[in-house]
Amino acid sequence: MTNKRSANTNTDARSGLSRGLDVLEQLAGERDGLGLGELARRLAMSKSGTHGVLSILAKRGFVEHLPGGIYRLGLKAWHVGNGMPEADLTRVAQPILERLVQETGEGAILGVLTGFDVVYLTRVEGAQTVRVHAQVSDRIPANCTSTGLALLAFQRPDYLDAHLPGALSPMTETTIADPEALRRELKRTRARGYAINRGGWRMDVGGIAAPVLLGDGTAIAGLCVAAPSYRMNKAWFGRVVPATLEAAGAIARGFGARAPARRGAIAS
Repeated sequence: MTNKRSANTNTDARSGLSRGLDVLEQLAGERDGLGLGELARRLAMSKSGTHGVLSILAKRGFVEHLPGGIYRLGLKAWHVGNGMPEADLTRVAQPILERLVQETGEGAILGVLTGFDVVYLTRVEGAQTVRVHAQVSDRIPANCTSTGLALLAFQRPDYLDAHLPGALSPMTETTIADPEALRRELKRTRARGYAINRGGWRMDVGGIAAPVLLGDGTAIAGLCVAAPSYRMNKAWFGRVVPATLEAAGAIARGFGARAPARRGAIAS
């Protein structure tokens, strides 16, 4: 028979760990940090309970307590994060993105899948006066962006069935919001070797994205070059698509994977 006191202790430990992770997740998206009251409000916790969690995290170095009662992620959280495969991927990709931006003049961004969402890991802005703005750590439904389409198209066959939401929420009137239409677009993306998006995220924004492929042909990341839709003409595709495919291949090789296969003709 399980000791009742032991069971209660384990439950308390699990709930405490969960609260600590909740705090870290909130602070992860806030470069300037958050106050105790705001954190407590977001987490639906008491101020005293939130303060207790923050105190433990601060003692371990995962949270930093700033003047004015502001809390932000500490150096220990950075060290743990840099031990993740995504951090290695970002380090490999960053100089390649910089070269791609120099070559194309457009901004470039690298994203990964988490469930049915794309999370952006790193970006480099282009030099164009009119350019697309996206933020690192942004989380966007995969059906709305070229990065998401490229990632979904190059997953194992059962991935979409396992992660497809019951309903696809459109962000614009041109977002692919029908599951069968999404499957057709993913099939076209696999045949083409890269994804195209026009207005699925924002009406005036488009882009193309190439998969960064593992050795088994599964995409570990998607590399997107984004631009205002009016710039995406035939000449733009002819210039940007080969450069993006080459950059995705360079990231794959640098990360110990393989380059994406060249498929089909360049679309426009």
